[in-house]
Order: sequence, then C-alpha cells, then structure tokens
Amino acid sequence: MRRKRFSRREVLAGVGAGLAAAVVPGCSGADGGRSGALQVWGGVPAASGPADVVKAFQAKFPQYKVNYTRFVNDDRGNLKLDTALQGGVDIDVYFTYSQAAMALRAGSGLAADLTDRVRADPDLQVFLDAEQPRSYIDNGKVKALATAREPFFVLFNERLRQQAGVELPQSWTIEEFRATARKLTTDKTVGTYTLPDVARIALGPNYWYDGNRSNFGDPHFEQGFRLGRDMIAEGTAFPWTEVLSRHLDAYQQNSFLGEEFHLWSTAPFNLRYLYDAKKYPHDFKVAFAPPPTVDGQNWNGGSYSNFIMVNPKSPKFEAAWAFVKFWLTEGATPMLKGGKMPALGNVTDEQIVSGMLGKEPEKYFDLDSFRRVVLASEPKLATDTRLTGFPEISLAMKQQRDLCWLGEKDPGVAIREVRRLADAAIARNERRP
Repeated sequence: MRRKRFSRREVLAGVGAGLAAAVVPGCSGADGGRSGALQVWGGVPAASGPADVVKAFQAKFPQYKVNYTRFVNDDRGNLKLDTALQGGVDIDVYFTYSQAAMALRAGSGLAADLTDRVRADPDLQVFLDAEQPRSYIDNGKVKALATAREPFFVLFNERLRQQAGVELPQSWTIEEFRATARKLTTDKTVGTYTLPDVARIALGPNYWYDGNRSNFGDPHFEQGFRLGRDMIAEGTAFPWTEVLSRHLDAYQQNSFLGEEFHLWSTAPFNLRYLYDAKKYPHDFKVAFAPPPTVDGQNWNGGSYSNFIMVNPKSPKFEAAWAFVKFWLTEGATPMLKGGKMPALGNVTDEQIVSGMLGKEPEKYFDLDSFRRVVLASEPKLATDTRLTGFPEISLAMKQQRDLCWLGEKDPGVAIREVRRLADAAIARNERRP
C-alpha cells in the first residue's frame, strides 16, 4: 500500500492542534474520590504483566485491594496523570518513564521521600548506590525506584535482511549502521525508523550537562542532528513528516510489523508486540544486534527505568510501600511478558526467554542473537542523575530536532539554539531555592 505523504505545513499544523487538545484538563474514572483500594497508575497494559502482579500481591496481602489504571505513556497520557496528581485524584502509587517527567514530578512535590524505607531494607540497598544508580535521588532523598533495566538493541526483519544479503552485525559503527540502512532501503521499505542517539552512545550518562552549563557544544550533538537529517533526505530513514503526523514515537511497532521500515532501534518493552500474532500479525522472524558504536564509545543508550513512585498525599503509605517492595522483588517476574527485565536482576535467563518472547519464541525470534545481545552481554547503561532544567531542555531538544528533521532548520543552527535554551534553563533552575 502506498503511504500518504504529508507536507511540512500539514504536519506543523497538526502538531499545533495536538498541543492545543493536550492542554484540556480532566481525568475521569469511577475512583475519582478517595477510596479504600490502593490506586496504582502505570503505562503498561494490565494484560502485559501488571494484572498478574496485582493478583499475586493481593494473594499474599489479602488485606489490601488494588486498582490498576493504565495511562498511555505519551504526551497526552502523561498530562492526564500530572493533572490527576495535581488535582487530588485518588492515586497512591504511579510510574514515571521519562527523565523529563521525573524532574517535573519530583520537583513539584509529587514524590514521597522513600529514603528511610530503602535504608532499612537489606534487599533494597542497591538503590542507594550512586555509582551505578537505579534510583532518583533528589537532594539526598530517594524519590523513585527503577523497576526495570532496559538495554537498547537494534531489531532486524530476518526475511528482508536475508533477501538483501546483509550480514547480521555482532558489532558495528554508526557509519556502518547508515550503510546497512541504505542497503535495506527499497521502493516499499525504508531502511530504518530513525537512528540511535549518537551523543548518548559517545558520552554516556548526564550527557546534556558540562559543569554549570549545558554540553550541547560537544560535536556529537550536531553529528546526530545532521546524520538524521541526511538519512531522511536520502530516503534511508523514515520521513519525519509521517513520524509526527502519525505519532510513530508511540506506535512504531505497527510500521515495523507492516514492513514500512526495517531497522528498529528499541528496547525490550516493544518485544511484547512481536510474539502476539493475533493482535499484531506478521510472518517473519526478528533478530537482534547491539547498538552501533560512535567514535569507539559504546554506551548502550538504555538505562534503569520504569520508576515507581509514591504520592506524598496518599493516606495509604503502608499499603503503598508494601506494593512497591513486592513489585521490585518477588512480584517482578510477570512483568517479563511486558518486556520489563527486573532492575534487581532476580530472574534466570530461561525465565527471561519464556517471559519476554512468548510461548513459541523460536517461531518469532532468532534465539541465538537474542541470547548473545540481550543475555550474554553486559551493556553500559546510562542512567541520568542530573536533571536541572530537564523538562525545558527536553522540550528544546524535541522542538529543534523536529524543525531540523523536517528540513526547516540547519542542524548547526538548531543545536546552537538548543544550547542557548539549555544554558538559560540550567541557570534559571539553579537559582531557585
């Protein structure tokens, strides 16, 4: 089927309309007022693991009843959650998936201090480790705990790879990634959705910061903007007009399974779409490759993530903490089918295979490459710990990247504007008490 092409004017108009719609307040539900049940909000569909965690928790703690509410982890879904938290909706425990949302929620007093509970629990001491952080610590206080570790990898459509005569890489550079995307591009299939984060791979954690200023003067940021724009222009990366108009940042799996693009740089949570042939039909296997390296550096790009947080306004703190600890420890296994590898690593390789790849893993996945890339490797996960001005910087990065990849702005000009806005955001936020 021929894809509809959108003009840049149509895309920018659509984005503006979407933002206007997103600011409409409101959050409805049967449990809008305070109730006796523990109210948990998360971005993973209940059937992809949370329902089983809740069931197991209630079996162990029958004195507690839990209601799980799913919000879509996109801009509108996160706005819905933020509006509900600020408006006093009955929410006791909730999940945060982006660093920008983390900075906003913790900085707005929407995250309870969990420090004493973590320090008092031998099972959770790893969350106090500042060298390889798995928690968000704000001014010495633990505000959020990672429930998952999410290494990035690059997925290949095995049928299209073999038809193109492309070798499955076990290590490769960002230049080889681009060359591979070019080889995989046909009149029906674009080589890649987008490219991995060049600067992140080269610079690692806290890569947006350099002392008390931003780090966007580092050439890897402009390299990433320019490489993305060049690949879009040559037709080897997905047209950014369509990415924005079709909201592919949230729904990439549909285009991958429809063979609209080939290489997919993603994380384990998207694997749940690849073994459910009833909801997401396809007839090809998927193979795994590690992220490419940049200038010899190989930060994975993934991180410890899916942070669980407690609403400080919750009157059910004991129940909330019991649920948090259960999710982190013995209750974590059901989340594998949602592509969530436990942050504490308390599962076996075989549990990961059966949990993350479905009942017939060999039917939909190349297991050798999965074991090599996901199980046998020890990726360098880059978890950010500095979030000064993060929401503003994140917005600036997204806006300038979009303008650049839509062809509206030169990469160098765009990244210099990011640097200007980021420096101002850092200075403004560091002056606040």
